[in-house]
Amino acid sequence: MDQHSTEHGTDGEQPPIHLPDPSIWPLILGVAALCVGIALVFWTRERDNSFSGPALGASFALLMAAVAGWAWQDGRMKKQAESHEHSTSRDARYTQVVTFAIPQGRLDAAQNGGILDAIQGSGSGLRDLAGFQDLRIIAAPADSGPSQVIVETTWSGREGLATYEETRQTMLDFIADHPEDVVPGSPQIFDMQVVRDTKDMGFRFGVGPAVAVFGALIIGGFFIGAGLNLFSHDKKTEAVAPGGSATPQAADNVVIATDNAFSPTTLTAPPNTKVTFIMKNEGKSIHNLHFFTDSSASTTLADGAGSSDSAIKGGETETLTFTTPGVGTYYFHCDYHPDQMKGNLEVKEGAPVPGGGASAGGGAASGGGSASSGPVKVSATNDKFDKSEIDVKAGTPVEVDFTNNDATPHNIHFYTDSSASTDLAPGSGSSDSIVKKGETEKLTFTVPKPGTYYFHCDFHPDTMKGKLVAS
Repeated sequence: MDQHSTEHGTDGEQPPIHLPDPSIWPLILGVAALCVGIALVFWTRERDNSFSGPALGASFALLMAAVAGWAWQDGRMKKQAESHEHSTSRDARYTQVVTFAIPQGRLDAAQNGGILDAIQGSGSGLRDLAGFQDLRIIAAPADSGPSQVIVETTWSGREGLATYEETRQTMLDFIADHPEDVVPGSPQIFDMQVVRDTKDMGFRFGVGPAVAVFGALIIGGFFIGAGLNLFSHDKKTEAVAPGGSATPQAADNVVIATDNAFSPTTLTAPPNTKVTFIMKNEGKSIHNLHFFTDSSASTTLADGAGSSDSAIKGGETETLTFTTPGVGTYYFHCDYHPDQMKGNLEVKEGAPVPGGGASAGGGAASGGGSASSGPVKVSATNDKFDKSEIDVKAGTPVEVDFTNNDATPHNIHFYTDSSASTDLAPGSGSSDSIVKKGETEKLTFTVPKPGTYYFHCDFHPDTMKGKLVAS
């Protein structure tokens, strides 16, 4: 039986070469950059969408985490390479390797009650020894001839290995106790010093930690984006509240300017009527509001409809009062950002006067009284609404009488858009309401401004749905 002791000295030897460990951060950084690009495009096109802000926040948080993670790991690996941390910053480790052969046909017996079973059972007894780190058994089964076996024990220092050889049953003792499982003359024992060890060199980013970290980043980003959206919503609501009143001013004559966009981009007014539009600059850049006869922007729409000489700084307000022309579609823009900040003024019969005045035909003031046309009646039969479109006036209370003529429970619920995430207005329905056969549900609410909205049955949203058009 041969026993060898091998230790590498340091005199005259070249230091081990450190190659950078594989890193997942470049891949994560590329994915994060792609997500930021997609979210940024989505946000610039639909800033008012409740998803765009959280998506951009989550993507940006992921990008920053990827940049920080890659920079941290790269610096760590460079520092290790310069100081040869892998070979000089800690005490040398030692390992004992035992090799022997098991006779043909004895491998199963050696694993079940034989020498391999005995060596494996000794592992629990080694754990209480100072310096013990690992026991590994490797077998190479052979179809014919003896099977080769390697047994390796690893120690944090020479003292632990020496204590093991002096106080515990060694591999030689196991071989002597199981001669039937060992080919005579095959055992060899090597006591060796570990000269290079990569077990703690790389930062191992497992699947579990990766999912936890990036899940937390994404959730945190959504919360940030949701908070930004909520703040933006509150700011817009405050902007149209006259004198801090709890009752907001009608939004159809207020145009909010930010850097660089108008909201809304479509305005309505009745023909041949004196109207007032208010532009509030909530950006930092200079803006203005200017109405024209068409998109060529060569002719101002009417006296008082704006001027290219006006310059409204951030926080200031511009008020334009003029008389609308006949029915038609006209144009407005900011003279300083005409390609980005623009929209249409639709002049049509029956439209409410911007700001809540009387219409050209002497109709009722918007926002007061009940709907002039009476309740809107909607019924359900065979899992269908009898109406797929309802037309109402913005700023005027709307009353909807929904009757269920079906055996299946239904309801009617009005939303701001087809995502069905936000109620159109207080009183416009609830997902908790259940209308049984023969019953009627009455909804009364006021549409805040002209536009196209959405309604459906919360129990059958794919088959029972329609749109509400407010002029």
